[in-house]
Amino acid sequence: RQLLPLIPVALRSRLSSGNGDEIIPMRDLFTSPAVSFAYERGWRQNFIAAGFPGPDKEAELAMEFFGNKDDSTVLVDMSCATGLFTRRFAQTNKYNRVLGCDYSDSMLNEARRRINAQPDLDDNLELIRLDVGNIPMQNNTIDYLHAGAAMHCWPELDRAASEIYRVLKPNGGKYFATTFLAEYFRILQRSDGAQASSGPSKQAFQYFSSTQSLKDLMVRGGFDADKVSVEVLGSACVVIRAEK
Repeated sequence: RQLLPLIPVALRSRLSSGNGDEIIPMRDLFTSPAVSFAYERGWRQNFIAAGFPGPDKEAELAMEFFGNKDDSTVLVDMSCATGLFTRRFAQTNKYNRVLGCDYSDSMLNEARRRINAQPDLDDNLELIRLDVGNIPMQNNTIDYLHAGAAMHCWPELDRAASEIYRVLKPNGGKYFATTFLAEYFRILQRSDGAQASSGPSKQAFQYFSSTQSLKDLMVRGGFDADKVSVEVLGSACVVIRAEK
């Protein structure tokens, strides 16, 4: 079982391992310059089918949840990819520092190119290569952390959830994320001609069978259950809000 239904048709031949059937794993997939190039040129737009509200609305929802603080604020855009949300957060000038973080050098290169093309972006924006399972930041230092359509790509979810909790400030540090329910991948596979019985490949991406599984993940990471909410938009877009 592979990742074919998730990859735009035009890119499949470029990402195939050579035998026509196997596709590189999700984490490695996003290190490809072809994917980095395509991410804001059609790839991300496909997410609307799952119920994603679009980048402008998602950024608005995140900032509404984060609210406003009078003191110095630091916002991390985790798995920022091409800086789709990083740029939107920075443009508001609401935050003293905006850190766009990603595992992929290729994505960060594309993000840097797009940021350099926008002269109105403030100097408070930085790009950092890191692994969400091992965040090189001190405890209790981050006000807000956003992860847009990213968690299903993270190979070690429990470590990531714990790291996010660790770096957020106590008494008000907030996490906002979107991801997919597994049903969306099943629908894609069926529409792509795959057998209906073949579920999502856990080797390729994370399989979130329910909203409760995502809430449980955040609680295992350290968040109080009563400070975690999980909402479904459309058929399979999940919105997670958690406060430390």
